[in-house]
Amino acid sequence: MLQGGIVLLVSFAYIGLLFAIAHYSDKRADAGRSLISNPYVYALSLAVYCTAWTFYGSVGRAASAGVGFLPIYIGPTLMVALWYLVLRKMIRISKVNRITSIADFISSRYGKSSSLAGLVTIVAVVGITPYISLQLKAVSTSFAVMWQHSQDASAIAQRVMEGTEGIVADTALYIALLLALFAIIFGTRHLDTTERHEGLVAAIAFESLVKLLAFLAVGVYVTYGVFNGFSDIFAQAAQVPDLRILFTLDNVGTYTDWTWLMFLSAMAIMFLPRQFQMAVVENVDESHLRKAIWLFPLYLVLINIFVLPIALGGRLLFPNGIIDADTYVLTIPIAQGQEALALVVFLGGLSAATGMVIVATVALSTMVSNELVMPALLRLAPLRLAQRRDLGGLLLVIRRGTIILVLLLGYVYFRVAGSAQTLVSIGLISFAAVSQFASASLGGM
Repeated sequence: MLQGGIVLLVSFAYIGLLFAIAHYSDKRADAGRSLISNPYVYALSLAVYCTAWTFYGSVGRAASAGVGFLPIYIGPTLMVALWYLVLRKMIRISKVNRITSIADFISSRYGKSSSLAGLVTIVAVVGITPYISLQLKAVSTSFAVMWQHSQDASAIAQRVMEGTEGIVADTALYIALLLALFAIIFGTRHLDTTERHEGLVAAIAFESLVKLLAFLAVGVYVTYGVFNGFSDIFAQAAQVPDLRILFTLDNVGTYTDWTWLMFLSAMAIMFLPRQFQMAVVENVDESHLRKAIWLFPLYLVLINIFVLPIALGGRLLFPNGIIDADTYVLTIPIAQGQEALALVVFLGGLSAATGMVIVATVALSTMVSNELVMPALLRLAPLRLAQRRDLGGLLLVIRRGTIILVLLLGYVYFRVAGSAQTLVSIGLISFAAVSQFASASLGGM
């Protein structure tokens, strides 16, 4: 049986590895030998789109709606077909105008309107807070499942899902603070006119690789280890009336539902603050788009190949809903005695969640400091900030404080409201919020 201390040790070792990768990349950048000036690294960094929603939530969604999880990935795949025209233009505009965030981009299209930039920032913070909550919920739940896979552990996981676990014993709080530390060190280490963070990008690209390999590993094990391939899983599921309906489109929603989900996800891949940060702000060469246009959709295909088999396998192994479907990727290998695989999967889920949180908080901190806090402080005559020659130190303090505040807001949302919703429903709140940026951005170009 896995000991809780081992899970903790491996978790901290993994976070330490991320620190090492980010530090090494920053050193390479300082020496003029950029590690991220590579189309494959760029494409992997874009996979920050695949969060805990993908790693855990897609299986949970598929377990109840069959192929109903697909619109969230069809939308971005369709949007990628327009990247060489739309995204390339956004990159060119941003380089010329030294754009640092989605709020800065939209305001630049409308006369550098500070009020518009401030409004975009407020909408982004309010909209992304539930998404950060989703990641904290996923990490906390998976940690509870891994801590001790027994009936007692199931009770702990249930308390986490319901938000009744005490704050002192809640791992989500400590994860939030640890991620805040990472984001502060590698997202606000120094000020840069381009707002690029090479160490951060390298760490995110590595995490994208880890979560893909981990999901493929559990998918292959469930499909070919627990069962005898795709045909065996589908054949067994077809014998169960409650599962047979998952092979049809009767319970996946209407065409209107699919259309709106594809639209929201297509807008999200362009206008989520973290996606804009990685795709536009962190881009070092627009020619990298040529490979990203086919590598990113390939990534989405690979990470979704085993979603339905895992969901059906979980329903067959744990009938009557005795296990939360969002945790099938962990509970199946645990139930089969594959503790090493479960640990790998846990790290994959940790990668999926932490990557999103780190990039989102860095992007939001830039927006809040540049579009809300600093303009307000500059208007306060007694502070005389306009007369100071160097505001870099103050700006860094504001950004670091914003990172901590945003993560604490995500944690509060998790404690207050997140426990009552599934991973997918929480994510859709954020998708709906950022879709408001689409018309202003596209129209402005």
